[in-house]
Amino acid sequence: MFGISLSGITNAQKYLDVTSNNIANANTTGFKESRAEFADVYANSIFQNNKTVVGMGSQNSCVAQQFHQGNLSGDTGNNLDMAIQGDGFFVLSNECNPADGTHYVSDRTYTRAGAFQINNEGYLVTAQGDFVQGWDVDDDGDAISLDLSATHAINFPQDTGAPKPSSQIGISVNLPAGAELAPVPDENDPSGRDGRWEQDVGSLVKVYDTSFDPNNPDTYTCSTSQTVHDSLGAAHNLTYYLMKIKEDNAANTTTWNVVCYMDGQPVDIATSVNPAANPIRMEVVDSNSSIEGTNLYGFQMTFNSDGSLSEIFPAALNLANEGTYRSPRPDTDTSLSIHYNTDGTLHSSMGGGVDDTQDVNIQFGATQYGSSSFTVNQNSIQNDGYSTGILVNVSVSEDGIIQAEYSNGRYVNIAKLAMADFINPQGLTKVGDTQWKQSIASGEATPKEPNRGSAGSIKGANLEESNVDLTEQLVELIVAQRNYQANAQSLQTQNTVMDSIMNIR
Repeated sequence: MFGISLSGITNAQKYLDVTSNNIANANTTGFKESRAEFADVYANSIFQNNKTVVGMGSQNSCVAQQFHQGNLSGDTGNNLDMAIQGDGFFVLSNECNPADGTHYVSDRTYTRAGAFQINNEGYLVTAQGDFVQGWDVDDDGDAISLDLSATHAINFPQDTGAPKPSSQIGISVNLPAGAELAPVPDENDPSGRDGRWEQDVGSLVKVYDTSFDPNNPDTYTCSTSQTVHDSLGAAHNLTYYLMKIKEDNAANTTTWNVVCYMDGQPVDIATSVNPAANPIRMEVVDSNSSIEGTNLYGFQMTFNSDGSLSEIFPAALNLANEGTYRSPRPDTDTSLSIHYNTDGTLHSSMGGGVDDTQDVNIQFGATQYGSSSFTVNQNSIQNDGYSTGILVNVSVSEDGIIQAEYSNGRYVNIAKLAMADFINPQGLTKVGDTQWKQSIASGEATPKEPNRGSAGSIKGANLEESNVDLTEQLVELIVAQRNYQANAQSLQTQNTVMDSIMNIR
């Protein structure tokens, strides 16, 4: 009968050990508490009366891991800290092929502890040096492959490499419908600030004559600019000067002229040699082009009475005479596509030494609504070129997309965090460092995309705390201690009984 009490003491000790381990890891990031589960030991034979069999004590059937969600720490101030809110595990590998970042399958482990950092080679790792795994992504952040065999170590390039010259830029503006016609600097101009009415195809149109000077805001209505990068990565300022030059009351239309300057030098927008392939070309103009009395080749926009763009086309703008000369080939698209080639002309405005075959297409969109001020749609400003930049920040989305920010303003999707889940997480094998490996009991790892289906979402700058309830564990500790004392008392009682038997005379 001593065996019954001994099994009770042994299991009470196991109860104490499990509870103590939970308490010791109450502050361990990503730790999952365990629960000691017991079963009775019972033996019987065909020669025994099962109605009178007492039993043979107890045994520890398992130490079951409890994978319920732990609390999130809140903002840690470190964007590399990550927590999973929901089901799933981060995928790790303790080795990495420096050539391509691939991992070795036999060393794959899984964790809920997301206290990550960047090592001296630019890889995302745990505090123990294990490599966090991810999938390659396209420009939209979608994973190219969702197979665990396709995961690789996540590396942050410390710079963006070679610069990229601009090939596509765009901008969209709203012009003030109530703006006056472009003013004339000369107060003695007989036409006055309100312009003059002229006959044009049977109807009167209101026009204004002006000589344009980019240094004199009285000679244009409004202006805006955007950045263009050359082949060496240098940034250049392309400025649009916009002038309201005509109101046609009969046709209910309004006309605006636009001229462009690159880094302070006038740039003509000229018809291309091959209009079908390249509708318009920008070139650095002769210095006389911006002088009063000469033509500056820009583009012209006409708006309907509802503020929508009626047509937009390249035009020779005679700014000191009668407003405009229309291009022989108008383009009626709702946005202007400007193509230019820097063949010995435009690239000189960029300072020389750059690729003289650079082409840039500009999408210029415009409306004319009742706003009293000129506005630029900031979301419309586009530039696919960039200079070389260095890594300044990283962030992660709820979908697990890891993005790097560089000093040149670029945001690059580096990878998507790989996650995995199991049919039976309690069957995972503990390997220490708050990591697990799959086993026969857990089943095969199933790849999961963060925030998709049953997979949890990623919370950046957060950590999942231990799911140990310290108050509960202290109570469990008292219970375990009482169990130990009770079984020890039972053993002592049986010993006293045996002593009494042995002392019978």
